[in-house]
Formats: sequence, structure tokens, C-alpha cells
Amino acid sequence: MKSLRLSFDHPLQGTLRLRPLSGQAPKTPVGRHFDTGTDRELTIPLTELEEGSWELVLDWEYEERSFRHSQRFEIEPKSDLFKTAKYADDCLFHSRHPLHCMNH
Repeated sequence: MKSLRLSFDHPLQGTLRLRPLSGQAPKTPVGRHFDTGTDRELTIPLTELEEGSWELVLDWEYEERSFRHSQRFEIEPKSDLFKTAKYADDCLFHSRHPLHCMNH
């Protein structure tokens, strides 16, 4: 599962926004509440986002001060090709036949 994982020095609560930078419309809410809890980590799933450039913006308050974190990231297109390890497990090279793939 594609996700962003952020760690902080102290527990945080605030607002999270994901904004597309390449013109596509977001499939997730424009803004939503986040809470790191006592583990001080925030994991943001990216499975619902379209490929392209995105910006993550976090806003929170700590000790009566306001903070903002902004981070740009790319979601790359899914590859339809077999991964090398799977291809090697499923296919064998034979001297009489150039390629023989076993059906599973």
C-alpha cells in the first residue's frame, strides 16, 4: 500500500490537506483532522490518489504556537509488467523452446 509516513517529536492534532499540483481533481476530502496519538507518527494512505504531483499540507498548534508543514510528492503510474522475481519463478528457459511459462 502506498503511503506517506511522518514522525514528530511530540503528539500532534491538526488539519491535513492533499492538493493536486498537476490539474487532477482530488478523490479525498480537501481537509481532514489528524491525530498522531502517543506514538507521534502519522501514516497517510495514498491509494485513492491519482498519479501525478501532489502537495501535503499539515497545520497544527503546539504550546500556543501555530505550525505548518508542506511537502510535495509524486505518485507514479502503476506498472503492468511482471517483476523480475515473479517472472523468474514462473518462466523457465529451454534449449528447444525459447521460453516456456508454467501456468499456476
